[in-house]
Order: sequence, then C-alpha cells, then structure tokens
Amino acid sequence: MKKILFASMVILFSATSAFANRIPDVTEKVLKVFHEAFPEVKQPIWYSFEDYYEVFFKTDENSSCRIDYSPDGTVLSTTRYYTGENLSPVIRAKINEKYPGKNIFGVTEVSNNDKLTYHIVLEDSKYWYNVEADATGSSRLEKKLTKS
Repeated sequence: MKKILFASMVILFSATSAFANRIPDVTEKVLKVFHEAFPEVKQPIWYSFEDYYEVFFKTDENSSCRIDYSPDGTVLSTTRYYTGENLSPVIRAKINEKYPGKNIFGVTEVSNNDKLTYHIVLEDSKYWYNVEADATGSSRLEKKLTKS
C-alpha cells in the first residue's frame, strides 16, 4: 500500500512539475532569438497572447526583465525592474539634483522602438513620489502620495 501511495505521489509531482514548467505555444523563432540573447537565463516564464509572446525572468537578486516578442522573433518592447543602484549614473544624478533628499526606492525602465522611459519611485519620511524621466534625464512629477 505504501509503495502504491508513494508511486502515486511521484506521478502527481512529476505531472505538476511538467505543467508548471510548460512553455505555451511559443514559436521556435522566438525561443531561438531569446536563448541566443540570454543563454544564462535558467527559468524564464512564458506567456502567450493573441499577437505576441512575453517572457519574464530574473536577471539577478534585485532586478528582473519582461520582453515582448512578435511571432517572428522581433523585440517589441522591454521592461526592466531594478533598484536605484542600477539606474544610469547620469539619470540618477539628475534625479538627485531635482529631488534632493529623496531616496530612489525602485525603477521601472520601459523601452520600445519609439523611446526609453524611466518610471522612478522616490521616497522620503512622509511621501512617495512617482517620477517619469526620459533618456536625457528630463523628468516630471506624476504623483505624490502620503505614506500611512
């Protein structure tokens, strides 16, 4: 009886693991382009949409990336999430100059064919600040939220 129960658990675990690691119907071209660009990525998570594919993966302990691909393997957009330490020194210097005394909590970097945009969350003891910056460091305050 114990052997049957153990065998059943092994089969269930194997089926669950296979389902969890299953790649949606991503084209071979997209997979090839991704693996050529990011051979070090071990556990990408794939999503399939009507007219594009999306992959999400961690690049290190403090950052991650999301890339949207067309079915032919063309990169449509990238979104990177990281901490202030990874923000471009030029952008960081301009943000620190315009918003003195604020800490950079996190950055969302969005890039597509048209532009590169940084969505930066700043904080101080009383407020959260959502700032949008472009590739030159020009920025504007989008929202100021009170901490509770």
